[in-house]
Amino acid sequence: MRTAIYNQRLERDKLLTQPYLVRHTEYDFDTLLQNHNVKLITGPRRVGKSTQALLMLKGRNFAYLNFDDNRLLELWDEDLAMSILDEIYPGYEFLLLDEVQNLKGWDVWVSKLYRRGV
Repeated sequence: MRTAIYNQRLERDKLLTQPYLVRHTEYDFDTLLQNHNVKLITGPRRVGKSTQALLMLKGRNFAYLNFDDNRLLELWDEDLAMSILDEIYPGYEFLLLDEVQNLKGWDVWVSKLYRRGV
């Protein structure tokens, strides 16, 4: 699991260096991120939800888990994952969960994280 999460860190860092079209939105990301509630970006497939989330967090200390990864799903252990995230992303302020719907019981896990202040 550590290798999968570490490789996703490399993927995240590479994605953050790519040029993207600036999309205009009515939302102020700084204001949204000051609120500690869970943020959910929804919409049809392939419209840029993941890219928007990355751009929203660019320049901030954030951890990244992409559940469009069979290695991560097959080895999933929430306690181990959180420990590895703390190791790979020390002091992260935000946690970006991409394609989280692929994880069985994701909503219960996210609720637990929220109650713990993650």
